[in-house]
Amino acid sequence: MILEPIRPQVLATRVIPNVDPQLAARLKLAPHHRAIGMITCTSDDALYASLDEGTKWAPVDVVYAKSFYAGANHASGPFSGEIIGIFAGAEEESVVTALRGTLEYLERRAWFYSADDRNRLAFFPHVIPSLGNYLSAQAGVAPGTPMAYLIAPPIEAVLGLDAALKAAEVEMKVFYPPPSETNFSGGLLVGALDAVEASARAFQDAVLDLAARPRHLTPDPRVEELARTFGKSAASSAPTLPYRVHGSGFELSAKPDTHTHLFDNHSLVHKSHPVIRFRGKLDLLQAQVIDAAVEARRAGWTDVASDLDDVLRYLRSLMSSEVTGKPVPELTIAGFNAEELHRISHHTTQFLNVGWVLPDASMGPALSRLNLLRAACRDVELSALETFEESDHLSAENRNALLHGFNRLSNALYVLVCKAVSRLKG
Repeated sequence: MILEPIRPQVLATRVIPNVDPQLAARLKLAPHHRAIGMITCTSDDALYASLDEGTKWAPVDVVYAKSFYAGANHASGPFSGEIIGIFAGAEEESVVTALRGTLEYLERRAWFYSADDRNRLAFFPHVIPSLGNYLSAQAGVAPGTPMAYLIAPPIEAVLGLDAALKAAEVEMKVFYPPPSETNFSGGLLVGALDAVEASARAFQDAVLDLAARPRHLTPDPRVEELARTFGKSAASSAPTLPYRVHGSGFELSAKPDTHTHLFDNHSLVHKSHPVIRFRGKLDLLQAQVIDAAVEARRAGWTDVASDLDDVLRYLRSLMSSEVTGKPVPELTIAGFNAEELHRISHHTTQFLNVGWVLPDASMGPALSRLNLLRAACRDVELSALETFEESDHLSAENRNALLHGFNRLSNALYVLVCKAVSRLKG
């Protein structure tokens, strides 16, 4: 899917606290380099950018970083991937800290994007606002310099680099001619931050246009317009576009039909994003609560319907908390709190004079709706576990409270099922 992140996988990490002198000599380590930290990954350019980040976390140097021929799909072993990177430092603690910084950057910032709907064309329109000591040395600039790190397959890279260089006052310090070890191409462009951001946007637009129209002979008017808009004389005052893709910082002039808001216009995500899928399931669960309440009132179970109104209010407050970041409220159904409902659900014989319930069709539509709602709640609970295990937009406190709330809500809905069964049995 277009602009869907292609996230790298870290395959192996190891630290050698005290390198053997013979190996240190072969690695050309400096006298103060006593410890090394190694990492392999499925994406070479993502790791190169992340190694640079690691040099900002600790006093280390990147002493070896090399892509493997043919890429991760043809690796020499299960933990080889597409690249190996090695930090060296005076102390074990330093290289461990640098590796942690690298891992965090790989997880949160550095990844390729898909340029087509089938995820066949990957490209890397990456902006580094402030370089560490690794990529700055590669480009021959001072640490702290902004950089556009632009990589794509060969024809896409040449087209994109031309658009990037025309879009703003930038200088290409490194050109990777096609083919590289992994058959890609690209370059490292430096300049003011707004200039490299404009260049990255132009690079992205050019690659996306080629992906959409690979055999079109005339220039894309959008790319030409971008070059005029972000001309070299206007780079310092480039306007901010109204939309931004979440997690990338890349701006768009219009919202693609394939994307929606995670929060606002500056946090667009693909409609298949796990959080958007979760919100859809939560919306459906609320609809099922309303449907079960309608059926309960039709059956004359006004108290059960009132309990379901409590459930609906709680679900709506959960949705609000997930979107806004406000604290997750306490669960209260029919005057009982979460832990009381949990206790009742495990002792239904004592509290409701009903043992383990196995609903069947003879119990009627109202109970059938309640049971369907209970099962749907369990499904949404599992979806929440999968979604928020990796999502970073919730605080740890809110994530734990939300997951705990869904667990207890499942208990509450089972209590309502038992309550209805008890009523049917008189």
